[in-house]
Amino acid sequence: MRERRRLWQKGWPEHPGLRGEAEIVVPFQDADPTGMAWHGNYFRYYDAARVQLLGKLGFGYRDMAAAGQIWPVVETRVRYARSLRFGEQVTVTAQLVEWEFRLRIHYTICTADGLLANEAVTVQVPVASATETIVLGSPSWLLARIDALISAPPG
Repeated sequence: MRERRRLWQKGWPEHPGLRGEAEIVVPFQDADPTGMAWHGNYFRYYDAARVQLLGKLGFGYRDMAAAGQIWPVVETRVRYARSLRFGEQVTVTAQLVEWEFRLRIHYTICTADGLLANEAVTVQVPVASATETIVLGSPSWLLARIDALISAPPG
């Protein structure tokens, strides 16, 4: 059997500092009467991995607010490859793939046996909290932190 082509081709730096991960057991309240996770709940799973990723970069939601910005999700794209079931353990990975003017994050949800269940992309843009207007570009300190991270050897 031929493996399905991934929805997004990888062309970003493979560095562990640009990746966050969350282990999730699909809770009962996320399942429909058939025991399958309702598709809308996957966005909470993405957020769990995104929180881990942004925390690694020192750019969590509180850090964003302290910098006078909010970073709303303005675009999403999702591909469901297989359903998740109540009680199933999954690994959600968030990979930062773009960061100069916006945050573009690629997600995968894999089952315990390594099968791809879902992949997605979100795009977040910086918005000034005071004026609610879009800001051009990510904060310079964040760009410097990421540049230093990806230029250093992983480990």
